[in-house]
Amino acid sequence: MFVITGASGRTGRAAAEHLLAAGHRVRAVGRSAGRLADLAARGAEVCEADPADPGALTDALRGADGVYAVIQPNYLPHHPDFGAFQDRVADSLTRAVAESGATRVVGLSSWGAQHAAGTGPVAGLHRFEQRLSAVPGVDTLWLRAGYFMENLLDHIGTARAHHRISAPFDPGLPLPFVTTRDIGSRAGEALAAGAWCGTEVLELQGERDVSMREAVRLIAEAVGADDLTYEQTGLADFRAGLREAGVSENVADMMTEAGEAINSRHIRMRQPRTARTSTPTSIERFIEDEFAPRFRTARPTEGG
Repeated sequence: MFVITGASGRTGRAAAEHLLAAGHRVRAVGRSAGRLADLAARGAEVCEADPADPGALTDALRGADGVYAVIQPNYLPHHPDFGAFQDRVADSLTRAVAESGATRVVGLSSWGAQHAAGTGPVAGLHRFEQRLSAVPGVDTLWLRAGYFMENLLDHIGTARAHHRISAPFDPGLPLPFVTTRDIGSRAGEALAAGAWCGTEVLELQGERDVSMREAVRLIAEAVGADDLTYEQTGLADFRAGLREAGVSENVADMMTEAGEAINSRHIRMRQPRTARTSTPTSIERFIEDEFAPRFRTARPTEGG
């Protein structure tokens, strides 16, 4: 049986679906059983557990042949100390793995997690890697995923209302865009195969590197918006915009630091691009399947 934490999230749900489709027993763990009802209908055992509750997580992990360990990968915009939240959940997951007797873990991490600092929220995943990898007798595979294609969905409202997509990244900088579904599917594949020993790292780099300039050009072509352009936002203006939108000072600082780290290549992929580090979904496919339908049905002010 495989235990999937964060099963109501995008990567966790994809991992659970992959394993269920392959005929494996799955225990789906999340804060709310209601949000896991679709997985239950497909045969998953559902377990409610708060990710910061090590006792509940320990019970959820007992008897597992493998565990997918996830800290919420997206920012909590209003959190006063997101790093402390990451550490609390990392400690809870680590204690649960150690006390449940689990011996194989696939953990969700991020590109740049080799660095202890200067990477915004990725530094919290570095600490997670260090903590969990130190548990004796556990084989751990860290999936260091690239830049989520789903982040593009946050720009739909601005694209419709103002005919632009703005971000702090250099327009021509190649980014390893990857879908969360491909990440989750790879986690499920890895758990089922169990073909790693000790602590290993696998970077997931997407189908190919794509710059923001190219991504916006592809979006414009797909939705028939010839006047849609990419605009790089200066880091100071980016941070100010976040604060005006109600993002906490702590999270705004983290997001700004991450943008600077990506532009400077402090956050970058280190493993060569191979069949193993690549994932199948192209940005064209993602735009066609996910971005364009939402763009066509969204109200102009949505997200902008």
